[in-house]
Amino acid sequence: MSTQLASPVRTTMQAMTDGLRKILGARLLAVYLGGSAAMGDFCDASSDLDFLVVTDGRLSLEDALAVQLLHKDLLRRHAYAAKLEGDYAPRETLVPEGTSEPVPGCERGRFLPKVGEIMLSSDNIANMRDYGIAFYGPDPAQLLPPVSPDEVRAAVRMMLAQGLAPTESAAEAASGLLNLLRSASSLEQGRPTTKSEGAAWGLAHLDGTWHEAIETALAVRSGRERPGDADALRGVLAHLEQWVRSRYLPCSC
Repeated sequence: MSTQLASPVRTTMQAMTDGLRKILGARLLAVYLGGSAAMGDFCDASSDLDFLVVTDGRLSLEDALAVQLLHKDLLRRHAYAAKLEGDYAPRETLVPEGTSEPVPGCERGRFLPKVGEIMLSSDNIANMRDYGIAFYGPDPAQLLPPVSPDEVRAAVRMMLAQGLAPTESAAEAASGLLNLLRSASSLEQGRPTTKSEGAAWGLAHLDGTWHEAIETALAVRSGRERPGDADALRGVLAHLEQWVRSRYLPCSC
């Protein structure tokens, strides 16, 4: 386990892991922390704690209720529990493309036992396999399927094709802008990248007219929002999305 994790990150993940071990016993195969925290790009003001729980078989109704109560308790006891975002995936559903079917998950620290339509992608699996920190279970590379660079690129293109959600706040606009740049960086390299890497790629490869917006997005991400940032970033966001889509998505005409 990395000693570079901030104490609230480490204690929140360990508390979740301890609770899951009590609930699931031998049916708990692994608990991995991925995303920005595992890749050294965690930002206290805005980053989530992206996790993956791998189980032996699907959660029963009794399991799901117990896990839901666990997450409610974590929210009461740990401030960073509200940052928990992840999935509970039976081992048999894990494939290079992500998961073969939707699985239960956690959003903003709240466990959602009802399975929706969203599945993990190749990008998610590659991130956990290559960078994930094991709080329980074997090294991620021993349990998760390998993912090729082309499979990562395919997943990123699929996300780009879905388009960005509407943004209202400066934080949402900054996240959208940095995610677009991260997508471009991932497509160029064929691997998961961080928001900071995406920003660095943009500053190195995009025309200087974009640089102010990138720097503003980084400042907002770190909690240094200024009046007017939301409008400024929203004004740039649509143009950047159009540029990235035109460069990296196949022509649909």
